[in-house]
Amino acid sequence: SGDISTPEGTNYRITVTLDNVNPDEDFVSVVVSGGTLNGKTDVWKVNQVVRPGESAIGLNKNDFAGATKTYVIETTQPIRAFAGGVQIINYGPSLPIKYKIEKGNEVIVNEDLTLSGDGADFSKQYSL
Repeated sequence: SGDISTPEGTNYRITVTLDNVNPDEDFVSVVVSGGTLNGKTDVWKVNQVVRPGESAIGLNKNDFAGATKTYVIETTQPIRAFAGGVQIINYGPSLPIKYKIEKGNEVIVNEDLTLSGDGADFSKQYSL
């Protein structure tokens, strides 16, 4: 197969699962952004729902406090630039985190950890 990148860019899929978020205590910020060769930035869908006009997608603690624990953020067309940021701070019960970035059909980032104890945090910035 070889190099999957094209001049037009690549599709991305980001999957985030947070199983035990307490919206009264925990801090959650998950942000992704990107753009096409022509500068188009509203290229996102979340759990199969297209988000027209949104140049970045942000999820916070309230997004994970309800029934939905997993979000799949995908590009609706290939992009040339991708940036993602995650910051999660745990207070109280342990907080399992799964965070995966797929570029094309390749898993680039695959985090699977549990934050235990007050103030335990996971903070990363990705540019892929």
